[in-house]
Amino acid sequence: MPLSIQYVTSLDAIVDEAVEFLSQPMDFFTSYKIVIPTIGARSWLADKLASKLGSTAKGLGDGIVAGVDFSYPGSLSLLIGSYEYENDPWSVERLTFSVLDVITKSQEYEWLIQQAGGPLLAARRIADRFDHYHFRRPGMILGWEDNKPVLAPVAEEMKGPDNEFLIRLARNDRWQFDLWRSVRAVVNQPSPPARDQNAEGPVPSTVLVAGLEALSLQQIEVLKKLSLLKDKNGEYCDVRTLLIHPSPPLQVRWEQSAPAVTPGYLPQKQEIESTQDGDPLVTSWLRGTQESQMLLASQGFTPKHATQSQSDSGKRSSSLLKPASLLQSVQQTITDGSVRADTVCKADESLLIHRCHDLSRQAEVIHDALLHSLKQHKDLALHDILIVSPRITELAPHLEAVFSRTLADGSHKIELPLVIADRGIREVSDGAELLIALLKLIGSRCSVDEMLAVATHALVQRHYGLDDSAIEVWHRCIERTRIRWGIDGPRRKRDGLDQPDLAAHTWWHGLERMLLGTVLPDGTPEPALGGVVPLTGVDTADIESIAPLLSIMRVVDALDHLVANDRSVGEWCDYFEQSLIQLIGDEAEELETVVYELDQLRRVATETKVPYHDIKTILIATLTAAVGHQPLRTGAITATSMIPLRAVPFRVICVAGFDEDAAETVASDHDNLVERQQLLGDSDPRINVRRGFLDCVASAQDQLIITCTGMSVSTNATLPLVTPLAEFIDFLGRHGVPLWHWHGNQYSAVEVFHPRHACSQRNFQANRIRPDVIWSHDQKALHVTKALGEPAQPLMAETKSAAPRTLIELSSLSAFMCDPLWPFVRETLAINPWRNDDVEIPATLPLTLSTYEQRELRDNYIQDYITSDKSEEFEDSWMQAVRLDGDVPIWGFGEETIEEITEFTKAVVKQADEDGLPFNKRQVERIRVEVNDVQISGALEFCQNDPVSLILLHPNAKSATQFRKSKYIAVAQLLVAKVAGLQAERVCVYSQHEKWAPGAVNAKGEPQKAVMVREVTLSNDIGKQSAQRILEKLCGLYQQAAVSAYSSFGKTAADFLSNQKQARKSFSSFIGYGSYENSLEVVVHGRAPIFDDVFSDSERQKIFFKPYIALTRFKPRTNIYSPE
Repeated sequence: MPLSIQYVTSLDAIVDEAVEFLSQPMDFFTSYKIVIPTIGARSWLADKLASKLGSTAKGLGDGIVAGVDFSYPGSLSLLIGSYEYENDPWSVERLTFSVLDVITKSQEYEWLIQQAGGPLLAARRIADRFDHYHFRRPGMILGWEDNKPVLAPVAEEMKGPDNEFLIRLARNDRWQFDLWRSVRAVVNQPSPPARDQNAEGPVPSTVLVAGLEALSLQQIEVLKKLSLLKDKNGEYCDVRTLLIHPSPPLQVRWEQSAPAVTPGYLPQKQEIESTQDGDPLVTSWLRGTQESQMLLASQGFTPKHATQSQSDSGKRSSSLLKPASLLQSVQQTITDGSVRADTVCKADESLLIHRCHDLSRQAEVIHDALLHSLKQHKDLALHDILIVSPRITELAPHLEAVFSRTLADGSHKIELPLVIADRGIREVSDGAELLIALLKLIGSRCSVDEMLAVATHALVQRHYGLDDSAIEVWHRCIERTRIRWGIDGPRRKRDGLDQPDLAAHTWWHGLERMLLGTVLPDGTPEPALGGVVPLTGVDTADIESIAPLLSIMRVVDALDHLVANDRSVGEWCDYFEQSLIQLIGDEAEELETVVYELDQLRRVATETKVPYHDIKTILIATLTAAVGHQPLRTGAITATSMIPLRAVPFRVICVAGFDEDAAETVASDHDNLVERQQLLGDSDPRINVRRGFLDCVASAQDQLIITCTGMSVSTNATLPLVTPLAEFIDFLGRHGVPLWHWHGNQYSAVEVFHPRHACSQRNFQANRIRPDVIWSHDQKALHVTKALGEPAQPLMAETKSAAPRTLIELSSLSAFMCDPLWPFVRETLAINPWRNDDVEIPATLPLTLSTYEQRELRDNYIQDYITSDKSEEFEDSWMQAVRLDGDVPIWGFGEETIEEITEFTKAVVKQADEDGLPFNKRQVERIRVEVNDVQISGALEFCQNDPVSLILLHPNAKSATQFRKSKYIAVAQLLVAKVAGLQAERVCVYSQHEKWAPGAVNAKGEPQKAVMVREVTLSNDIGKQSAQRILEKLCGLYQQAAVSAYSSFGKTAADFLSNQKQARKSFSSFIGYGSYENSLEVVVHGRAPIFDDVFSDSERQKIFFKPYIALTRFKPRTNIYSPE
């Protein structure tokens, strides 16, 4: 029976054909064969067939689908008995090792190995290339089988009756032919095109190929071969093919330009002229469909749409009913091929494009948009909603975070369950994630982040019984031992540092310091066993936390030793499996997926040895790219990439992350022979992107939601849309969708502009995002919004304010006096902006000290120096210790720091002695006072010789800006001391002189003074009662600042009380300084705050800042606290 090919307009149309196909009588032990484009289409079709076949009652939909063998286009050759799937020597996996065996035995291909970065990488690259040739250029491979170094035969180049071809390989491409021939000799079996040509079955009695958008020449040849072979009963196979062609009218027009029939040979790709009577977007975006139609025509096939007959094939098949929505109008245009003359559409909720600032905001907008959809369509079920994205890997964590929230709507709780499908094995397997982390660690510089990615992995923690407190011990000890690079000194040589005796900053050196620190008593740092300086401040009980890290380190060390030599892939896989078992135990279920992948690799590998880098790269790519087993159709909302559920109908479809990355094309290799010829049917990535998007448009039944990054997260400016999306907006304009003006520019009425943050007031105000709705449903965002500034018409009930504090630390009160945002950011939000755990610790030898590290080193030395005998022996011992343990940079880079610390320490101790406030006479007194039911607690440092003086040793308070924090600490201490009835009248702040450095001289040529001593006092009129009132007011303001954000922006808040114009200037100046990046304001308001947004609620700001400014005032150009 000849091959039958028909067109249908959509995937929906194949259901009835499939039902008819499955209704044919078939042997009980024989399965129906259906070839479907994707696993998602398979799941959808199985559901549809189950609702129509075997139901107990009409429309009940409780049937099942049994006895159906679904397969995919890549396995068509299996249907003609061309090969056995499990043992195919031409599979990419097996072909990789055949190529590897060839290229490693000949110096001829050394350049290829160097170019790829290793022999296994080169082999995989070539195997992928040859596999591509087998599918896309079968004619070329058949020529190579006959020992002819030619390109693919082209219809236009046929010459003479023997079909000799003129296109031979160029000299610089000949190596591919030679290599393929060598590999063919190793494989010693016919190539896929040759075995397809010679296949003899057996074949099934009937096959349905449904839902594909195109057929390649190779697939057409296989289907033709299939229809010419007989089944076990001696009957020819019945092959029915249903291809998707969205537009019957365009199909009829394109028939007029069909090429000549050249069976078995492809015509060259020609530039297709755009038709005058078709919409330019539809005709250009369906360019792939047109080429597929031309390809079929060149092979003698002229399919018709299944609903058309020969007599009325020229008639329009479109409905005469007027579309009810913009989405339906667009879909009608795709079917018709052109926009109707009477089409005038308004923007409606059926099709919207949401401009957001980044992927995180896109996820939040999608969540709210779907909640609105569920309200609008009361019968909408969650499984009828699909989210697709070309950036699903990046978007998935944001979607999971947003959709995992439970929202409250009155007495009801709202949850939107979400399934992220089509993700790599590493995303669905903890074992795969651990193996990838281990592979990245081994052979590397062993940075802190890479090591902890393995050591703190959930599976490793579970095996060793580690809790958060143990991990915290690790972090603290690693930070203090300054581990940076390398397992030990000798192994740094592979990264270029040939100093095996330099152990500082390595893992083993750091672990030795930790272990010695647990068993030796604390004291002044000095070398102990083997010249190792014990880590101080480590408790004996911490050994229980450090011991597991030592065990993990031994596993990593043993595996890392192996990377110096090449080994077979099988050996590498054995070592990886053994290491995983040591890290998580041999009974961990999470190993199953990883061991399976390792077994698959071992099964096809040969004994050829490869370097570690190659096997690492291949395994990581496999575990990252391979798709994990996850259901594509569940009772929840499904999110996936653009491929698995492409063209599958859903009531609501969201296209997310359709940004510049989505439309980027990957540059092809310069020596790819497919690129030497442009033949009909060759894939065009630009057309594929547009067709994928068009499928989403055509498949959405009720609503299409599109989100993109259309706003700059740093400047808030609008960004140009990705080209396909811009073309689509022009397409909507041809449907009559009007334009609107915003900030001086024109935009389509379907474009929706969202604010940068979920807590923006616009999200909770009616008509600000979309007409007649309040956009956001997020109660937590509403709470933050209320803290930043009261919104109009809140969507949800007002949340309760935080309970008033009954205890405020003295340090917190002084920090609040210095910056009013401190309580909100540090306590309410629990954010520490000065500790960025996301910043990776570089795997390099530190040649400088951070401000924090230098301060800690100096403070520790000062304390040890004060209690020591202050001898040269003490100083020399300390210097030796900090050089050995890596506390100061090596190779002399730390000598300047050592000198600065020791010289300043001598100078400040001497200065304090001269002032009659010797540091060795200091005593710390804990103090607690109560004001208005709030207790203020802290510590004061007195000098035994002078009870009226408090001492602050703040070496870093050099400049006026740095000293500002010290001034408020001093004021808070004096106020509390006054209320407590203590004698303290002044605070002496000792700091390093701003212009001092060892050996520095002043303008007169005299040695620069090293120490500055500044006194901070209270105004004379502040007594105990007035101090009490001041603290009461400060505590009241503190309570307000903990609940709502009050941002001063430097002098802006003070200017805001009296001069708006000056306040704007101060605001611009403050955010223009480089220091703004380190301010608390950037945490709350972002990098590009807007003055009118920050100070929108002027009354609330003034009510707070008027007393705050008054209570934090000093007399001009003095250190005398004098509140108004």
